Amino acid sequence: MKYPVAERALKKWQANNLKKLDSRGEKTHYKFIFQGSTCNNGGSEFKAHLHALINNNNTIEKAWIEIPEEEQEAAAQMCASPSKNASEAQDFFNSFKEDADFSGSDIEQVIQEEVPLNYAGCLCYAPIVNQKWKMALSTMHFDVKNPT
Repeated sequence: MKYPVAERALKKWQANNLKKLDSRGEKTHYKFIFQGSTCNNGGSEFKAHLHALINNNNTIEKAWIEIPEEEQEAAAQMCASPSKNASEAQDFFNSFKEDADFSGSDIEQVIQEEVPLNYAGCLCYAPIVNQKWKMALSTMHFDVKNPT
Protein backbone atom coordinates (compact mmCIF):
# COMPACT_ATOMS: atom_id res chain seq x y z
CA MET A 1 0.00 0.00 0.00
CA LYS A 2 1.16 3.51 -0.76
CA TYR A 3 0.96 5.65 2.36
CA PRO A 4 0.45 9.44 2.27
CA VAL A 5 3.60 9.80 4.43
CA ALA A 6 7.14 8.44 4.10
CA GLU A 7 7.89 4.99 5.48
CA ARG A 8 10.73 6.51 7.50
CA ALA A 9 8.18 8.65 9.36
CA LEU A 10 5.90 5.65 9.89
CA LYS A 11 8.72 3.65 11.48
CA LYS A 12 9.59 6.56 13.76
CA TRP A 13 5.96 7.12 14.77
CA GLN A 14 5.45 3.39 15.26
CA ALA A 15 8.35 3.32 17.72
CA ASN A 16 7.73 6.64 19.48
CA ASN A 17 4.07 7.63 19.17
CA LEU A 18 2.02 4.44 18.83
CA LYS A 19 0.74 2.33 21.71
CA LYS A 20 -1.29 -0.86 21.57
CA LEU A 21 -3.60 -0.64 24.55
CA ASP A 22 -5.37 -3.93 23.95
CA SER A 23 -4.94 -6.52 21.23
CA ARG A 24 -6.97 -9.38 22.61
CA GLY A 25 -9.71 -10.97 20.58
CA GLU A 26 -10.74 -9.74 17.18
CA LYS A 27 -9.77 -6.09 17.48
CA THR A 28 -6.86 -3.92 18.53
CA HIS A 29 -7.14 -0.65 20.45
CA TYR A 30 -4.43 1.73 19.24
CA LYS A 31 -3.46 5.09 20.69
CA PHE A 32 -1.40 7.49 18.58
CA ILE A 33 0.18 10.32 20.56
CA PHE A 34 0.17 13.50 18.51
CA GLN A 35 2.47 16.30 19.59
CA GLY A 36 0.86 19.52 18.45
CA SER A 37 0.81 23.20 19.15
CA THR A 38 -1.81 25.88 19.39
CA CYS A 39 -2.50 28.31 16.59
CA ASN A 40 -2.77 31.25 19.02
CA ASN A 41 -0.44 32.74 21.64
CA GLY A 42 2.82 31.86 19.88
CA GLY A 43 2.14 28.12 19.74
CA SER A 44 1.81 26.41 23.11
CA GLU A 45 2.69 22.73 22.84
CA PHE A 46 0.17 20.04 23.80
CA LYS A 47 -0.44 16.34 23.20
CA ALA A 48 -3.57 14.71 21.86
CA HIS A 49 -4.31 10.99 21.77
CA LEU A 50 -5.94 9.65 18.61
CA HIS A 51 -7.61 6.34 19.45
CA ALA A 52 -8.91 3.69 17.05
CA LEU A 53 -10.38 0.23 17.48
CA ILE A 54 -9.43 -1.77 14.41
CA ASN A 55 -10.79 -5.26 13.88
CA ASN A 56 -9.14 -8.22 12.14
CA ASN A 57 -10.94 -7.31 8.90
CA ASN A 58 -9.16 -3.90 8.87
CA THR A 59 -12.40 -2.09 9.69
CA ILE A 60 -12.21 0.91 11.98
CA GLU A 61 -14.89 0.13 14.53
CA LYS A 62 -14.50 3.35 16.50
CA ALA A 63 -12.16 6.35 16.40
CA TRP A 64 -11.93 9.35 18.70
CA ILE A 65 -9.54 11.98 20.00
CA GLU A 66 -8.70 12.56 23.63
CA ILE A 67 -7.04 15.66 25.06
CA PRO A 68 -5.48 14.42 28.33
CA GLU A 69 -6.34 16.52 31.37
CA GLU A 70 -2.73 17.60 31.88
CA GLU A 71 -2.66 18.97 28.28
CA GLN A 72 -5.94 20.86 28.39
CA GLU A 73 -4.65 24.17 29.72
CA ALA A 74 -2.39 24.56 26.66
CA ALA A 75 -4.92 23.05 24.23
CA ALA A 76 -7.57 25.52 25.40
CA GLN A 77 -5.53 28.21 23.62
CA MET A 78 -6.54 26.90 20.16
CA CYS A 79 -8.52 29.48 18.21
CA ALA A 80 -11.56 27.19 17.88
CA SER A 81 -11.81 26.86 21.66
CA PRO A 82 -14.66 28.99 23.01
CA SER A 83 -12.63 29.77 26.12
CA LYS A 84 -8.94 30.06 26.82
CA ASN A 85 -9.54 28.41 30.19
CA ALA A 86 -9.42 24.58 30.32
CA SER A 87 -12.28 24.26 32.81
CA GLU A 88 -14.53 26.34 30.55
CA ALA A 89 -13.44 24.52 27.37
CA GLN A 90 -14.75 21.08 28.39
CA ASP A 91 -17.48 21.04 25.72
CA PHE A 92 -14.79 21.76 23.11
CA PHE A 93 -12.63 18.89 24.42
CA ASN A 94 -15.63 16.56 24.67
CA SER A 95 -16.47 17.19 21.00
CA PHE A 96 -13.24 15.38 20.06
CA LYS A 97 -14.47 12.27 21.89
CA GLU A 98 -17.33 11.82 19.42
CA ASP A 99 -16.92 8.87 17.09
CA ALA A 100 -15.17 9.91 13.85
CA ASP A 101 -17.33 9.99 10.74
CA PHE A 102 -15.17 7.33 9.05
CA SER A 103 -15.88 4.71 11.72
CA GLY A 104 -17.19 1.54 10.12
CA SER A 105 -14.93 2.03 7.09
CA ASP A 106 -11.96 0.02 5.88
CA ILE A 107 -8.73 1.57 7.18
CA GLU A 108 -7.01 1.42 3.77
CA GLN A 109 -9.94 3.21 2.16
CA VAL A 110 -9.80 5.97 4.77
CA ILE A 111 -6.03 6.37 4.41
CA GLN A 112 -6.26 6.61 0.61
CA GLU A 113 -9.32 8.88 0.51
CA GLU A 114 -8.73 12.34 -0.88
CA VAL A 115 -9.77 14.86 1.76
CA PRO A 116 -8.78 18.48 2.36
CA LEU A 117 -5.64 18.60 4.50
CA ASN A 118 -3.94 21.33 6.47
CA TYR A 119 -0.63 20.79 8.27
CA ALA A 120 -1.15 23.24 11.15
CA GLY A 121 -0.27 21.91 14.60
CA CYS A 122 -3.68 22.53 16.15
CA LEU A 123 -7.01 20.65 15.93
CA CYS A 124 -9.30 23.56 15.15
CA TYR A 125 -10.91 22.61 11.84
CA ALA A 126 -11.70 19.51 9.77
CA PRO A 127 -8.76 19.75 7.29
CA ILE A 128 -6.32 19.99 10.19
CA VAL A 129 -7.92 17.05 11.99
CA ASN A 130 -7.98 15.08 8.70
CA GLN A 131 -4.22 15.40 8.44
CA LYS A 132 -3.72 14.13 11.99
CA TRP A 133 -5.96 11.13 11.29
CA LYS A 134 -3.99 10.36 8.11
CA MET A 135 -0.79 10.25 10.18
CA ALA A 136 -2.32 8.16 12.96
CA LEU A 137 -4.22 5.68 10.79
CA SER A 138 -1.25 5.23 8.46
CA THR A 139 0.93 4.39 11.46
CA MET A 140 -1.67 1.99 12.85
CA HIS A 141 -2.03 0.23 9.49
CA PHE A 142 1.76 0.09 9.12
CA ASP A 143 1.92 -1.59 12.54
CA VAL A 144 -0.68 -4.17 11.51
CA LYS A 145 1.39 -5.03 8.44
CA ASN A 146 4.81 -4.67 10.15
CA PRO A 147 4.39 -5.56 13.83
CA THR A 148 7.25 -4.86 16.19
